[in-house]
Amino acid sequence: MIANAESFVPGKMRFRTIWISDVHLGTKHAQVDALLAFLRDCECRYLYLVGDFIDGWQLRSKWHWEDNYNVLIQKLLRKSRKETQIIYLTGNHDEFLEQFLNVNFGSVTLAREVIHTAANGKRYLVLHGHQFDGLTQFNRVLEKLGTRLYDWILDFNLHFNRVRRRLGFGYWSLAAYLKFKAKSAVKYVTEYEETIAQMARKHNAQGVICGHIHRAEIKSIGDVAYLNCGDWVESCTALVEDFDGNIRLLHFHENNAQHTRRGPGSHDPGDGGEGDGRKGGPSSHERGARHGTAPGGAPILCFGHEDAADHENSDARLFI
Repeated sequence: MIANAESFVPGKMRFRTIWISDVHLGTKHAQVDALLAFLRDCECRYLYLVGDFIDGWQLRSKWHWEDNYNVLIQKLLRKSRKETQIIYLTGNHDEFLEQFLNVNFGSVTLAREVIHTAANGKRYLVLHGHQFDGLTQFNRVLEKLGTRLYDWILDFNLHFNRVRRRLGFGYWSLAAYLKFKAKSAVKYVTEYEETIAQMARKHNAQGVICGHIHRAEIKSIGDVAYLNCGDWVESCTALVEDFDGNIRLLHFHENNAQHTRRGPGSHDPGDGGEGDGRKGGPSSHERGARHGTAPGGAPILCFGHEDAADHENSDARLFI
């Protein structure tokens, strides 16, 4: 079990915000079926794709595109045509999209980093996080070699866990084991977290939400809340915000797909019934800005602040 993560319980849910990171479409290890099952059960006002949604590196070296990738993109576009504002933040593997930064495509906005204001008024810097990875910045060849090694480890995991399932055991990750055991990896992660927390302070944010290192976590670094979405290659995790501004980490493990109405790889019939949530907060027609704005001439796009103001006003009215 991932630290601080709750297991996702299948069933229609509504959230104010969802953050997912590192899907890596274009690689054979992308857990697209699991992500589709998660998104079918979840509605939200804001949906952040926190970098490396598409793996441009892999697609340039060897084209790999499965039919369910198209189903996932169609699902996201249907959500954006309804009441979901989608914010796509670029990472190092999908940096080819940066020529479209800060451009709105309907209800989809492309950016490098943004500020999200939660319903309780707390500000979070949201970005992929590769900007603070020294390996990414100064040695791209070495980083790509590391990516190849990671792919080899994932290949080993795939075959190894097939044997474990036949023996009645659950999933075990060699990559996660090496990350937690290797002292150099622990030092790298710690330095990364501290650097990105410092950037949140420079933006006068109370927290930072990122991805990149494929390690889902919620913790405090000094006075800054550090939240990492994890990935949809191994961990299958997402951050979610309720309508009171509380953020928690959800883990969609491999057994979830067995309990959903549709199994992995099944056809998505469309929009029917997507708006019928069972709990979580106000209906999806909640008012708020459709596009990010930069109030006061700030150079960074901001989302959620108008909804947060409405939330505060509604709370105040309860005491009148």
